Amino acid sequence: MDSDRLTRALELMIAKKRAIKQGMMQQLLTGKIRLPGFTEVWEELHAGDIGQFKGGSGFPVRFQGSKSGKFPFFKVSDMNNEGNELFMSGAKNYISESQRKQMGAVLMPKQAIVFAKVGAAVFLERKRILTESSCIDNNMAALILDDTRADVRFIYHMLTNFPMGSLVATGALPSLNGRQLRSIPVSLPTDLDEQREIAAVLGDADAEISALRNRLGKAQAVKTGMVQELLTGRSHLAIKNAAS
Repeated sequence: MDSDRLTRALELMIAKKRAIKQGMMQQLLTGKIRLPGFTEVWEELHAGDIGQFKGGSGFPVRFQGSKSGKFPFFKVSDMNNEGNELFMSGAKNYISESQRKQMGAVLMPKQAIVFAKVGAAVFLERKRILTESSCIDNNMAALILDDTRADVRFIYHMLTNFPMGSLVATGALPSLNGRQLRSIPVSLPTDLDEQREIAAVLGDADAEISALRNRLGKAQAVKTGMVQELLTGRSHLAIKNAAS
């Protein structure tokens, strides 16, 4: 079927683009390849040198369920929401300021990078950027950057390229602690403009992959629709009579 060939071709293109981006990350995020016009030195630091990590807060059931409020209260599962692939822009739960105070929930600022810190979700290696001041549950943590030293998009890509699961100690429940997180190695251009340019190049690669994934999704939807039509008898295949 033509739809099968298109789907397979798009899957191969996505795999190729991801491999290319991975290679770009290995080169650009370590300074092995420099973008034109940048010559400032790079620093070898740790994540704790450029920001602080904060853990999330407990989210009692009685406060859950509201679709509106001053602050989104994100759970790990919200990373699966459509539209939250990079920026955490929509939550399933919202709270008011008075509710936040009652819970004693920590407010994470806009541009904080959030991720899972407890459970199997740690190994999914998902990192997201907050688009507004938000609360996160106690299975998550946030890196709040010193924006005079580090660009959030650059550090996002750097963290995406770092396997946090490798920090997890063997035990019954996978988890990350502050000491482990602060020790994450960071190669950082001292020039913020270089950080931003690198982030822009990697962001363009992400946009290409996202566009291909959208095309793949549409192709798969068309194929599913065709199969449904045929299986229900609403459409029939044209059969050519053999010449007598």
